[in-house]
Amino acid sequence: MNVTLTITGRSCDLALHPVSPRTALAIRAKGRKIYAEKYMDFWRRGNTRNFGMRIEADTKVELSIDGSEQAFDMGALLGNVSTSMSNLYLDSKAKYLAVMGFAEEVCSYTWTWNNVQSFDAARFMTCITDFGPVLGSTMRAIDEVRYDTLCADDFAWGNPGGFTLIDPVVLDLDQLRRVARAA
Repeated sequence: MNVTLTITGRSCDLALHPVSPRTALAIRAKGRKIYAEKYMDFWRRGNTRNFGMRIEADTKVELSIDGSEQAFDMGALLGNVSTSMSNLYLDSKAKYLAVMGFAEEVCSYTWTWNNVQSFDAARFMTCITDFGPVLGSTMRAIDEVRYDTLCADDFAWGNPGGFTLIDPVVLDLDQLRRVARAA
């Protein structure tokens, strides 16, 4: 059987870049104008970027098995979760962290697993990034969904609705490190 999971809601594409004091000053001084100085993929480079679907009350989750819609509760996705907030920046020698990107593009993510022998919602595994420690919010985003430890055979991103870039945020990494150690 083929299992297809579609999540529709607000997505985010946020990059968390460790930066030097000089770069931190430049970003703070220029604010949103920094985006005009750098090409679009500047803030998307590296392994500190997160592209995920936000977990919110109005996020819609649909499940189909062999094309037939099934009743499904998002709670099943949150039963087997690994939560991360990249330690790459905490372990760096950088003094500051720049957060750039967007956090509200309405779109859909669709994962499909082919040739599933038997379906059990408890076999979903979800990787979630918790932006709370960085943004001082409750924002969490689904980065990846696996079924029975397997990546989807097909992933599609659809129906993008456009986005607005956030005001760049520069955070003191020493302060974030203290918070992380206390947690």
